[in-house]
Amino acid sequence: MNLYPVVLFKQDQSFKTLLQGLGKASENQIKSVLAERELVKPEEELTPEIITSLQKKINNATRV
Repeated sequence: MNLYPVVLFKQDQSFKTLLQGLGKASENQIKSVLAERELVKPEEELTPEIITSLQKKINNATRV
């Protein structure tokens, strides 16, 4: 008997429960957290193109 689908279902349910418990952050809360984050040197594996792409995604995600 393959229990893998059961494990995935339970994991999915646990994740959904966690998300519901956390609730949603307001735009101001998101901006505040992003403004307070520590800026560090990128890992060597990250090319400038990847970094730029990630920065665009973060900026787009914070726009309402």
